[in-house]
Amino acid sequence: MSVRSRRKAREAALRVLYEVEFGQISAAEALAATLEEAQLSPDLNEFATMLVNGVLGDLADLDSRLSNLILDYAFERVAAVDRNVMRMAAYELFHLPSVPPAVTLNEAVEIAKKYSTAESGKFVNGVLGKLLLDTPKANWNPASAPIEVEELGEKNVPLEVEVIEVDAAEAKKLLKVGGWTVRSEEPR
Repeated sequence: MSVRSRRKAREAALRVLYEVEFGQISAAEALAATLEEAQLSPDLNEFATMLVNGVLGDLADLDSRLSNLILDYAFERVAAVDRNVMRMAAYELFHLPSVPPAVTLNEAVEIAKKYSTAESGKFVNGVLGKLLLDTPKANWNPASAPIEVEELGEKNVPLEVEVIEVDAAEAKKLLKVGGWTVRSEEPR
C-alpha cells in the first residue's frame, strides 16, 4: 500500500468519528457501514479501523492536548470536522511512529479543506503545528523511524524522492511545506 492511498482510509475514519459523535450510533455500526460503502482494500480497512479505535480509545487525552492549544475558545465549539481531523492527526503523531509528521499534517490540512470550511486548513495546520512540538516526532528523523512494509510500495523498495532546483524567489514561495520550514542549501 502506498502512503498516498491512505487518504481514503483517513476520510472513512473521519466519517465514522463524525457519525459516532452526532449520529447516536455505535462505533462498530458506523465503522461497518462506512467500510462497506467505501469498498477499501483490506489494508486500508485495517488502517481506518485502527484510527477510529485509537482515537476513541484515547479521546480524553487527545481532546485535552488539543484544547490546551486553542486559546480563548472552547474545543467543543470547534467545527466537528476540524475537531475530528485534529484528533486523528494527534493520534498519528503520538501513536504511529512510522508515519512522517509532515505526512500527518498535510493529510489533516487537505482533508479539513475538503470537508470543512475555507479557513479550516489554516486553523488545523496552526493547531497541529503547535501540537507537533510536544510530540515524540518533534525532532523526527526519517533515518531512525520505523518503516512499515506498506509505506515502501508494492515492490518493498523505498519510495523515490524528487529533488528540484529552484531560485531564491521560488524558494521563498516554498518556505513552508506541510508545516515544516524548508531550508536552502545556500549560505545566508
